Amino acid sequence: MVRRATIAQEAELQALWERELDWWKTQRGISGDSLRKPITQVRHLIKGVSVTEENSWENPRTEEREHIGLKVFNLSEGEWVAMNARNQGVTQERLSQQVFLKDPDGLVERAVSLLFSPAWADLVVGIAVCTGRRLAEIMKTGTFTVKEPYTVWFDGQVKGRGREQKRYEIPTLVRAFLVVEAVARLRALVDTTDLEIEQVSQKYGKAVNEAAARSYGDLEELVRATREKVSVHNFRGMYARIATFWYGPPSVADITYMAQIQGHRFVLEPRVEAGTSAEEVEQIRHHYASHANYADYKIADKDGNIDGRQGVRLGQPGVTVLAVFCREYEQWREKTHPEQEQPVAAPKQRARKKAAKENKTGYSTFKPTIQTRAWGDDLREGMRRELGHEIKDDELLRRVFAVYEQQEHHGGQVQGSVVRQDGTFALSLEQLDLPAETHTLLQEGMALTGAADLLAYLLGAGEREARNVRSQARRHDRERYAAMLTSKLAGMKVPEAGTERYRRAVYTLIQWNEAHRPLEQWYITTLSIQKLVGGRKEAINAYLDAHRDEIEEHHRKWEIKPSYNRKAEPIGQMVAIAEDPTAFPWGMTVEG
Repeated sequence: MVRRATIAQEAELQALWERELDWWKTQRGISGDSLRKPITQVRHLIKGVSVTEENSWENPRTEEREHIGLKVFNLSEGEWVAMNARNQGVTQERLSQQVFLKDPDGLVERAVSLLFSPAWADLVVGIAVCTGRRLAEIMKTGTFTVKEPYTVWFDGQVKGRGREQKRYEIPTLVRAFLVVEAVARLRALVDTTDLEIEQVSQKYGKAVNEAAARSYGDLEELVRATREKVSVHNFRGMYARIATFWYGPPSVADITYMAQIQGHRFVLEPRVEAGTSAEEVEQIRHHYASHANYADYKIADKDGNIDGRQGVRLGQPGVTVLAVFCREYEQWREKTHPEQEQPVAAPKQRARKKAAKENKTGYSTFKPTIQTRAWGDDLREGMRRELGHEIKDDELLRRVFAVYEQQEHHGGQVQGSVVRQDGTFALSLEQLDLPAETHTLLQEGMALTGAADLLAYLLGAGEREARNVRSQARRHDRERYAAMLTSKLAGMKVPEAGTERYRRAVYTLIQWNEAHRPLEQWYITTLSIQKLVGGRKEAINAYLDAHRDEIEEHHRKWEIKPSYNRKAEPIGQMVAIAEDPTAFPWGMTVEG
């Protein structure tokens, strides 16, 4: 009926839609948030119908012509809000699982090294941490253009594009040009031009999540109680909270700032009926924010106390307020801190006069790139504030040269510890007696990763090496468990043994399904795995979630439905897991 319908049949379509919804709710037992998926699927099918003058209308929100079915086959704003709203019990549970970020600087420092990685998956993780963008936006649809030293213009948002502005400014947790260059290197390594948006996650999601686990999997605070491994999705909420802590103006509500930088127009400007009170609008915004998981992450001090400050880095060299909040921020500063010095922009560069002999080649000895020059200008501004006078090019360079000469003159002798204001120790290359080659290598490494001092760089390198060693140890453990009898694995409580059991169970079910008729096949679920090999539901859920794409593809290929599991005979009496590990493709000879 939808394919043949015209705009004159809108009332008939509405009646059809109401019957369809009623059937879903009463006959299929679908309600609440579970309605989201079938509604989305139906609307996706309608979008495939050719649009003509007779069957289309102009959507005032998108200003585009759409099939009349898309106008009818939808829910009202109030119904969507009710669906998105979380009941009090669920909300309280989420609040009890809030992740406290005690070291945001350390989290971002890990991402900096990933931005220089030659591995494409590492680049994706680094960009995700520093920008909060989705996988498909990073790898396919998004464009990033430097706007300010720590902000970029972002265009190409995946979700809700009909309600989004074409591009908007977002902050970056590192120098913006580092992000832009990393995106360029990523696109050169991986070409997603011929892929649909949904296919990007299907093809590359597993490798990216594995890279995320390698780099951040040792941080328990990033893992929710319902999951057992870090995924790239964790970084979206983490980025928003750190960005708000560093750059969000104190006068702007954290919900508003997060909604702005994540492109959530439904939070900033919820569609409501005319006459809706301000209190109701705010309640709708909070419902939406809850659904967007804004409260998942909080900044905390070393003792675990929540740090609710915002904009702690505003006023530092190179750091700017997003243009959309500039007026509000300036008004707030004038009222609350009229005596404070306003942030000073880097002065415009003027060409200095050169002697005739200097102009013979036509260019200066020093030719930094624009981004390097901008970095130097921010260093200059920091010196100006500390020394109390303007720093010209000559003085800036002389100070850099003086530090280098001091390093050479001291011959690497330790000059004593350097203590920061927060009580932590800094270490410089000048304090160590190092061979020239080692000194140069470390200096280049610090420059490339942006480490503040040698100690921070060595700690970062040490962490990466420790993760590699641990990964190798775990790989050895996996190989050891792959050589064990299935019955022996059943009696072991370590997570690696459980993972091997689930791996064998899933493989066995896939092989069983491919060799049997539909009525004998099994839909792979947490319960079916648990009945076959035991284990905790949470651990099984995590394993199945990590292999979701492969399992769902198997179900689609053989058209296996959950109802197939309604058999009189228990799964354990029909399906048996092989005892010998060599019965599995990855299995190894039984250990002695």
